[in-house]
Amino acid sequence: MRRFTLPLLLLAAAQTALGAYADRDLIIPVVGRASSGGGRLFLTALWVTNSGDIPAALTLSYLESGHANPSPRKTSVTLAPHETRVFDPLGPPILTAINSIGALRLESNTNVTASARIYGYFIAQGPGSAVSMALTAIPTRLGIGNGQSAVIQGDGARDAVYKLYLVETAGAALSVAVSIEDLRGQTLGEKRLFLDRFEHIATDARQLFPAVTLDHAMIRIRGVNGNGRVIVAGTQTVPGSQDACTYEMSFTPEPRTRIRWPEAAVYVVVGIVVALAIVRRRQ
Repeated sequence: MRRFTLPLLLLAAAQTALGAYADRDLIIPVVGRASSGGGRLFLTALWVTNSGDIPAALTLSYLESGHANPSPRKTSVTLAPHETRVFDPLGPPILTAINSIGALRLESNTNVTASARIYGYFIAQGPGSAVSMALTAIPTRLGIGNGQSAVIQGDGARDAVYKLYLVETAGAALSVAVSIEDLRGQTLGEKRLFLDRFEHIATDARQLFPAVTLDHAMIRIRGVNGNGRVIVAGTQTVPGSQDACTYEMSFTPEPRTRIRWPEAAVYVVVGIVVALAIVRRRQ
């Protein structure tokens, strides 16, 4: 049986979205729709903006949680230059079912930015009682692979619920080591997780490390075997106050020796123009 309420219990209090990334291949680590036994409805509002000056041919791939997604549900969307589209609430045909959670991949021919507002409210009280949090879409190129690692902050307060969302983005399997560290960097526990092709996993840090009791902790993710790449996000909810927030994984700066072909093409054109100008001056 799927646990639809587990990943979406991260919804508790309003929070402003973090800085957005503009890219052609993005991942939102968790989206979905679910109903809880307590009468609360959980929904997702998806925002997508075409950052370019040409129409964006956008493909949305839904990576359902709990299994590999070698052939995910795909939806095509076209955005005019600088157009923003809002899907609120997110559901079929983008999601595979009315009640479903997972990750969302956005692929485009031009740069786009995207974010998801995940919110929940008691059906009897209406949308005015909603509490929410926001997640920004992250470029897939920033995922970690074998031999790489990232840290996630925010695991604080012993009574807080801290969720981890992992999604494989390269279409290949990857085993990762998830460890919990104190603020001095000492590892107090470690678990291995296996992610298949485009698999999404939602898990609870307290369940992963039940013997570790810290007021504040760091989570480290390491790729240990395989050719896949993983994007990770964390969310913390304090049950008493319903205070909640999201945390992005750390990203390793890309070396400047790695130049993408559009940038390289610009340099080539500029070089040719400069060379022609020099030749003309000498004539």
